[in-house]
Amino acid sequence: MNETSVAAASATTNEIHLHLSDVKTFFQEPELDPFVGEDLDMSGIDQLMDALKAQSDWKKHTLSAVLHLPPAAHADPHVGEMPRALARYCDKQIQYSRRKITELRLEGRHALRMGALFLAVCFGLSALTEKLLGSESLFGQVLVEGFIIAGWVGLWHPLELLLYAWWPYAQDIKLYEKIKAMRLAFAFDRTAV
Repeated sequence: MNETSVAAASATTNEIHLHLSDVKTFFQEPELDPFVGEDLDMSGIDQLMDALKAQSDWKKHTLSAVLHLPPAAHADPHVGEMPRALARYCDKQIQYSRRKITELRLEGRHALRMGALFLAVCFGLSALTEKLLGSESLFGQVLVEGFIIAGWVGLWHPLELLLYAWWPYAQDIKLYEKIKAMRLAFAFDRTAV
């Protein structure tokens, strides 16, 4: 295989093909009409996001999207505006995801303060219970350990917010940046519907 055929092969494997009934369904969910036979209830951008998420190496390659539209869509003025509209849409989604990450971090810090206070109260109650009832009795032992467990469980939500809840938004930022940089191509054919 020479260098030209490798480049051509990699270019075709990095194309994502979307079949849309109308150019506007790229950003909006299509109306389901059982008479027409529309079977997807996802917008084109959501289909594109799903297609990217399904590829394990989407971050490493330059990708392009081919939008298959009906022949009548060739005259639609929105087709020519699609790259600019896509860039604006991606910028807004990136801003939204960054705001959500900031909100989650603020909420996580507030929840961590409350969780740490709850943990301190639980440690205090555990120590008080051990002093009053002793840890020799089963009831005292259950209460002492129960307060400690409850205190650590109180930290579960703050730690989840600070460690994990922001990941989907960070992933979305990378996806939208990738989509914004994608090359769009259009195919006006009968297989679009």
